[in-house]
Amino acid sequence: MVNRLSVKAISEKARDTNVYREADVVVVGGGPGGIGAALAAARNGMDTVLVERYGHLGGMATGGLVTAIPVMSDIYGKRLLGGICWEWIKRLDEWNAAFYPPENELGSDDKKLVKYWADRSIFATRLGKVVLSVNIDPEVMKCLLSDMMEEAGVKQVLHSWGTETVMDGVEAKGVIFESKSGRQAILGKVIIDSTGDGDLLPSAGAEFEDNIEPKLRIKKLSLEFMMGNVDVHRAEDFRFSQPQRHAELMSELEKMGGFPSGGRMFMKSGLKDQENFVMFDQRYTVSSQTDIDELARVEITGRKNILRTYAFYKRYVPGFEHCYLALSAPQLGTRGARRVHGEYMLTAKDMDSPEVFKDTIAVFPDLDRGEASLKHPHMYIPYRCLVPRTVENLLVGCRAFSSDDITNNYFNLIPHCIAFGEAAGTAAAIAVKNGIRVREVDSGVLQKQLNKQGVILPEEIMSPKAMIQL
Repeated sequence: MVNRLSVKAISEKARDTNVYREADVVVVGGGPGGIGAALAAARNGMDTVLVERYGHLGGMATGGLVTAIPVMSDIYGKRLLGGICWEWIKRLDEWNAAFYPPENELGSDDKKLVKYWADRSIFATRLGKVVLSVNIDPEVMKCLLSDMMEEAGVKQVLHSWGTETVMDGVEAKGVIFESKSGRQAILGKVIIDSTGDGDLLPSAGAEFEDNIEPKLRIKKLSLEFMMGNVDVHRAEDFRFSQPQRHAELMSELEKMGGFPSGGRMFMKSGLKDQENFVMFDQRYTVSSQTDIDELARVEITGRKNILRTYAFYKRYVPGFEHCYLALSAPQLGTRGARRVHGEYMLTAKDMDSPEVFKDTIAVFPDLDRGEASLKHPHMYIPYRCLVPRTVENLLVGCRAFSSDDITNNYFNLIPHCIAFGEAAGTAAAIAVKNGIRVREVDSGVLQKQLNKQGVILPEEIMSPKAMIQL
């Protein structure tokens, strides 16, 4: 029986909301973008608050079990992602919790090397060459990210959901958040939306769009899970020695509603060849990734399919006879939703342009478009795509950057979001220190500071001559 509403809306009483805290910079969302934003702002001397809905940081990289930080180098082996993104990897290395090709193998087209890395990571090879992609231990990462925040002096407000932007005309003044402690506010001089889905944009009155071509990756939600105690070598031998039988089994599983593995090993603690975890990636096309009914549907359907997949593999697939269901992601994998209308909007046309923006704040490898990537292997990101057109003192430091759906589809992964966040956090600090609005931040000053932080920028905009022009 369908429940029919007799009342379409209710009126709520006007109320005073307690101000929990004031800060220089308030970052909402503790995923990759929020990590970059909060650390950058705090390390540049800002009193910084980070609001996160879960009890841990890392977003998709930890709670979402998206345990790969992909494609950080171009096909020639040059690493393009530095700064806080590279710091993540170095901190993980101290705990033997990262697995990636060594520097001397990057850019190699040696067939044995390419096959070795292709068998271990879906991201470690591109266009027939070895590229820098890092498999991480998400549990170690959760702990390290919290440590990094404490070291930088960031106030972490966990188990709290940032729901609304506090506005004074067109100026962002703070955020409302909900938690078990009730509804409260945090006021700030600069607000950074690192929610991934641009959750603060509607209440701020910022222009945005959320149209996504149905065939694109970012139109799909995912629910990751993994199985342990798998004889990985036996499973791999079956897949390669009996490809027809393997394909038949996978086809049968898909018809049942289950999800076949991509055939890649999941590298966990130790991160060596003998590890015995296999990751599964369920993907569901949805009408909207901000629709709670759609989110619930994927969670409910996905968990039914986890059991189907687990039972099928255990019964029929060699190497999985003694497996167990190790973990399912506590956080649903969202890929794309709102995208702000910024002072500049990146489009598919920019991917085929050699232009280096004067306000470039990050350079990304562009390696997933076949022949087009060979002609234009680098993508330059301007600061302007983080600055909303119609709202003051609000920045976007996540995948909700100003872009069309095609461009966003390629450049909204974990390392990209860290870079967006680091640029936003650094710009916020410059704005507060100088008493200016974030759209007034001089790009040359921003680039110089990012470069000091280890961010890799194009030489042509970092030369003394270019700095004078800027």
